[in-house]
Amino acid sequence: MPAGNNAEFHARRRFGQPLDSDPRSPFERDRDRILYSSSFRRLAGITQVAAVREHHLLHNRLTHSLKVAQVGRRMAQRLCKDYPDFANDVPGGPDGFPDIVESAGLAHDIGHPPFGHTAETVLHKKMSLHEGFEGNAQTFRALTKLAVHAHVDHGLNLTRATLDAVLKYPRYEGEEVSESADRTWPFRERGSKWGVYRSEEQDFNFAREGEVCPGERSLAAFLMDWADDVSYVTHDLYDYFRGGLMPLHALHSECSDEFMGFARARRKGAGYKDFEEDMFKEQYRDLKRLMPDRGWRDTREDRKILDKFQHELLTLFFNAVTVVDHHGRWQIRIDKIAEYQVEVIKELTFFYVIRRPGLAMVQRGQKKIIETLFDDLMEMFARHRKGAKDPDHPVPMLLDDIYDGMVRHEKVSGFNRPHEERRARAVCDYICALTEDQAINLCERLSGNSVSQGSIFGTWF
Repeated sequence: MPAGNNAEFHARRRFGQPLDSDPRSPFERDRDRILYSSSFRRLAGITQVAAVREHHLLHNRLTHSLKVAQVGRRMAQRLCKDYPDFANDVPGGPDGFPDIVESAGLAHDIGHPPFGHTAETVLHKKMSLHEGFEGNAQTFRALTKLAVHAHVDHGLNLTRATLDAVLKYPRYEGEEVSESADRTWPFRERGSKWGVYRSEEQDFNFAREGEVCPGERSLAAFLMDWADDVSYVTHDLYDYFRGGLMPLHALHSECSDEFMGFARARRKGAGYKDFEEDMFKEQYRDLKRLMPDRGWRDTREDRKILDKFQHELLTLFFNAVTVVDHHGRWQIRIDKIAEYQVEVIKELTFFYVIRRPGLAMVQRGQKKIIETLFDDLMEMFARHRKGAKDPDHPVPMLLDDIYDGMVRHEKVSGFNRPHEERRARAVCDYICALTEDQAINLCERLSGNSVSQGSIFGTWF
């Protein structure tokens, strides 16, 4: 049978345990530390797909994360109830494992910059000489270095189990992903990206201690990743239909040849392995039968119909999760049909929403904002430091503080990077601490586009 759970090992924190008599479990504390952090609250100002200023009531990164956490927790609770042997072996046991998965769901997007994946692309290019940029790696960095807790100087000082659960892609940039059988689509065991910077190597080693398969997600991270996908394809689909972006009611009758060709081309570009095209088509046909049969008019009946559709999807994906004892190790399995249904909805989202010219134009402007911020802050910070923090060359106070904190942490850890790289990483960290409104406001101030509305009371920067 799989190795037993060592409660003390998984509940350990890298920088010591609290000494007070708080009745909460270590994993309940993790959840509360994340929930009450300013890094988490900031997600209310970060886009999911459309801009957070849209007039329609759309999910942002905060509401998305809350639902990922809720879906993940309920799945973990069901698995612990249905599989008692599994529940007794997983980190935290039947009481703590749901807390761990929920915490990972709350935290999984904390590192995302303003404008989401659009900004990720820009920052990765800007950081190409300095290990690059990756939103999941930035999340791990935020939790272990940048987020603030009253009693530690190293992020939130979360337990080993929670840190491991956040690692959706537990490897560094450039590390090869195994080409063994478990790397065939849909990549659930490992994923296809990377998710940690070298500067967090000691934190990464602490989180991954005891994991027997390098590069493979922990059970909690696996479940959080599925909950992330489920939330994305159900709750965001709800938004797109209500906003008139995705004509779910028209899928019953409209020709699907164009969509099928689009989806097939995207998979070819992504290099999917062992993907079954016939299964994809079959699940597209089955999902169409569940779709609302009329367009959105914002009536109570419309909301009931859409809620029923969303409930049916959530039930399908919720019940698709099982566990097995595979050669002495527990593995979580997702039903094949559910995987293809999720893929269909992802492709529908790209087809109807993400490739829209209107969104592309908005993203073009967002890229320019991030490019301008990065370049201007790099230049300002260089002058600021050369002038020994001369008041004639000011920078945002938080940027200065992030840089000084980086120097302190590197002295302790022994990780010593060149000044230019440290400066660039500090600028990235600062940009990833902003909401989208703050990024726009700061860009306008630096460019002079809103100088007539400038104010000395801009204390947030």
